[in-house]
Amino acid sequence: MIEHPAHGQRQSLEADAHLDAGLTVRQATMADLAVVVELRLALLREHSGNPIYRRLRHDAPARASRLFAAQLRSPNEVIFLAESHGTPVGILRCIASAGLPLLFPARHGYISSVYVVPSARRHGVLRALFTMAIDWCRARGLREARLHNAVENETANAVWDALGFRVVEHLRVCHLS
Repeated sequence: MIEHPAHGQRQSLEADAHLDAGLTVRQATMADLAVVVELRLALLREHSGNPIYRRLRHDAPARASRLFAAQLRSPNEVIFLAESHGTPVGILRCIASAGLPLLFPARHGYISSVYVVPSARRHGVLRALFTMAIDWCRARGLREARLHNAVENETANAVWDALGFRVVEHLRVCHLS
């Protein structure tokens, strides 16, 4: 689990000088379902060496279509699409999530399913998606953001560190026979 800095700590999220002038980020709609499925499955396939993500089901596209359609309709979450000159290049999902009942905060933002196509990396796409997610969280009164990322992804670890997240717990898996 990775946690973003707590209330009061605002980080500059201005776009990098490398930001593509043709980059736009918008909320995905049901009309974008096929693109959402494509990008989110690309994320899973990219991490096919991960002990969890390598277990992609054979019917994943059909399941994904149903699941992501429900997510697009949910009032408690948003999927942002980044496009460069009209071509989809990135995705990020953000959820207004309930916290643990005995701990503060009662609610937090949960960022998931973050993916930027390889050819668009290092051009400000993730920063633009992240900025939209943080703005969405703040608009809902959420003062903390959390996320999980693949432990072996050194680039993602460095990026999330640079965006102000810190590791606060580890997810462990034990296969039971």
